[in-house]
Amino acid sequence: MQMSVKSPRNGCALHGALQAVEAIRKAVPIVHSNPGCAIQNELAARAAGAGKGWIGDSTIPGTGVQERHIIFGGASRLREQIKNTVKVIDGELYVVLNSCASAMVGDDVGAMTKESREQGEPVVDCLTAGFHGDGHYGYSRVMTELLQKVPQLGMEAPEKNEKSVNLLGILPGRDVCFRGNLEELKRILEGVGLEVRTFFGAENGVEELKKAPGTGLNLVFSKWGQEAAEKMEQLYGIPYLTFPSVPVGILEVRNMLLAVAERLGIQAEVAESFLQKEEERFRYYFRPVLEELYEENTRKSIGLVGDESTVTAAGAFLREYFGAVIKTAVITDYFGAGNAAEKRKELPEDFAEDVYFTQDQGEISGILEQSEIDLLLGSSLEREIAGKKHIPLLELSYPVYDKAALGRTYAGINGAVRLAEDYLTLIKRENRKKENELLQTVRDRTFIYKVKPSEESF
Repeated sequence: MQMSVKSPRNGCALHGALQAVEAIRKAVPIVHSNPGCAIQNELAARAAGAGKGWIGDSTIPGTGVQERHIIFGGASRLREQIKNTVKVIDGELYVVLNSCASAMVGDDVGAMTKESREQGEPVVDCLTAGFHGDGHYGYSRVMTELLQKVPQLGMEAPEKNEKSVNLLGILPGRDVCFRGNLEELKRILEGVGLEVRTFFGAENGVEELKKAPGTGLNLVFSKWGQEAAEKMEQLYGIPYLTFPSVPVGILEVRNMLLAVAERLGIQAEVAESFLQKEEERFRYYFRPVLEELYEENTRKSIGLVGDESTVTAAGAFLREYFGAVIKTAVITDYFGAGNAAEKRKELPEDFAEDVYFTQDQGEISGILEQSEIDLLLGSSLEREIAGKKHIPLLELSYPVYDKAALGRTYAGINGAVRLAEDYLTLIKRENRKKENELLQTVRDRTFIYKVKPSEESF
């Protein structure tokens, strides 16, 4: 039975892979597809605030496959496009991504990229036809392929550094705050003397990919980094630690950092010294608002909509520090049908009262309409249902249409402060709104009482 999805939010595998490659500094994607695939990705990324990669503008080199290429094959067109792209765009890595059309006609993308490498060009490929999965799957596949193939482009094996880590599972575009989250995690890990490779930061991402096999440990912050971590353990013998999401707040930061320190042999005194300073920063920001947590009644029943890592990170923090009750959680990063009971086991047992797994906007709206919640944390797609229920909405999951996220983070200590600000601001605005409405009602009734003539005057 064919499954249809109303307003899918995650795009296809090609889009996820394309946004990941665009976010790697000095990497250039080459899309072997009809023009529509790249244009759809560009429009979706721009509307959702995902931004552009280091190349900028709307530059996405592509073969622009036409009907004749579908009939007779487009390998020669791809060969031509690779040569032209290398001449025109100055990059250190060129990544060929195929599409549904080129996959169905069986174009030998691997042969074309191999031919280019034999001519001395740094070209690799990744098979990311859209029908294989959604954007999350595209990130998983392209990172697995790049971490396997890019190091082979170097002339020498990278030097081993046991006190270094790779960050995996934080998706460009799909994580609205991926830049800020990576920077915050890097700041924390560098605080105990580690070298940190994010692949999507301001540094040369291609060089980080080449050095990745010399890393001491991989840190995985969502299930979408698991495949790449397992492949690196198989190829390079690099162990990995898996976390359900990025850490938010001092407790989660402490748990993550102590686990990393133990695995890499970092002295406990070093980790504790850094954590004490972080805890002081955390308390410095939260101490002034402790009374407001009671005055404003932050213990609200909330609904959460987004991918698993976003929902679990935000939900755990708000429950721990604000007393929020996670009434309804909708997990959106599952492609196709599946066993909901098995998926539910992957989440903490007491995480939420009701958990659903869907990316269908019609289903999500129906679920939220029946849910008794005071406020909603989700994407811009939930704005309509929030308005219908007359409850406030905090937009923190993909896609976000009207909010810019440059260095914004919801991870670590800085991210916890930002999430607390946004959550408390949302509640205070709603409380002031209700107070003003009540006050206006009282004024209206008082006015009516004063002007209404008494019966005795007649």
